[in-house]
Amino acid sequence: MGDDERDDLLDDEESGGRSSLSTGTGKSMIIKILMFVGGGILLIVMITGISYLVSKSVQASSYAMRQDIVSAPPPPPLQVFELPSFSKTTADPQPHFLKMTVALGFDFNLQLSGELTSRREEFQHIINLILQGKSFEDLNSTVGTLDLAEEIKASVNVRLAAGRIKEVYFTEFVLN
Repeated sequence: MGDDERDDLLDDEESGGRSSLSTGTGKSMIIKILMFVGGGILLIVMITGISYLVSKSVQASSYAMRQDIVSAPPPPPLQVFELPSFSKTTADPQPHFLKMTVALGFDFNLQLSGELTSRREEFQHIINLILQGKSFEDLNSTVGTLDLAEEIKASVNVRLAAGRIKEVYFTEFVLN
């Protein structure tokens, strides 16, 4: 009986041990499932938050591009040096009359301002020479007028030592 009782006790302990192990495995399995579900929910919340922030950023940049918003401030206005009016006839068989007033725009520079003042007659002469070769077709379009402004700017800048002209403005431009 001793051996039979021992065997019964061992069988009970083994079955009790298994039943405790199976309940422990059940609890650990539930904990693992809950951890996976919690991790999945946390992952979904993180992905949703990140996608919201990214879409908000893309939407803001898209809106800025659609509105053509320039974040840089405009450049400061240029200092202006005005030349007297020019009255010329075009180099056509039937000449046309041209009257224009030119202003030279440049960044603030006292030396350049003094140089422009002292060499005013030279720049008037240069512009008169440029105008002598122009025909009505050369000056009758916007492109022709812009080309004339660029030609004047280049011719004046070649002779300047203290700075450069940035723009040529026509404050008056009459072509008949």
